[in-house]
Amino acid sequence: MIKAAFFDIDGTLVSLKTKVYPPSAAAAVATLRQKGIACYVATGRSKFEIAEEGLLDGIEFDGYLTNNGQDAYDAQGNLLYGKPLAPSEAAAVLSWVEENGCACWMVSGEKSLLNISNDRVEAAMEAIHTRLPRLGDLRPMLAHPIYKIVLFLTREEMRRVMPLAPSSRMTQWFPLGHDIISADGGKKNAMEHILASRGINPSECIAFGDSENDIEMLRAAGIGVAMANGTAEAKAAADYITDNCDADGIAKALKYFGLI
Repeated sequence: MIKAAFFDIDGTLVSLKTKVYPPSAAAAVATLRQKGIACYVATGRSKFEIAEEGLLDGIEFDGYLTNNGQDAYDAQGNLLYGKPLAPSEAAAVLSWVEENGCACWMVSGEKSLLNISNDRVEAAMEAIHTRLPRLGDLRPMLAHPIYKIVLFLTREEMRRVMPLAPSSRMTQWFPLGHDIISADGGKKNAMEHILASRGINPSECIAFGDSENDIEMLRAAGIGVAMANGTAEAKAAADYITDNCDADGIAKALKYFGLI
């Protein structure tokens, strides 16, 4: 019996083409909640970014797993779970960024800053239909818990950075978009923490995603659903592949499993 559902945003709930969610997705989430199935967002985006962009306005959820599961909040915005980066590792990565002149987007629980913009940053932000983060000096950010550092590098370039953060790991959301997060964080771990707090087993949940940062969550869920517009790796990790976001994929999958 399914008791909880988790949804990625970009390419899953929200279309990468239209920049909005289809009405069928909003109706599906509302129906699940009416049936007593808890619904959570599980996204690489931050809590304040979701609000600022108005991405999910009009849909009510029971909670939010943000920054790829590094922090999680209830519907009222209260912090339920947090896995910030080790301060020394965040500082080491920033020093490398400064030495190499790379673009870096640093995210705390309350704000985010980008040090510089370039073609890579603009391409990545355009892909997820997000305005460029505010530009500023990243050094003062280190006084706060850092949940995510985003680098706009190739996979090979990232391999030069990661030894500086041995208790962290990277996850990819765009060819030139990589998040550095704590090794014991991630969507899967946040999902399992939330489920345990409600006395729900992972086998009693369904999860939807489309990218590399969704793979562990899809595998851990009782039912993992990948979108048709997802990556080959996400599809391989899923139990079921539904239609794409624009073609009502979420609603179709939930109907297939008899949940709506």
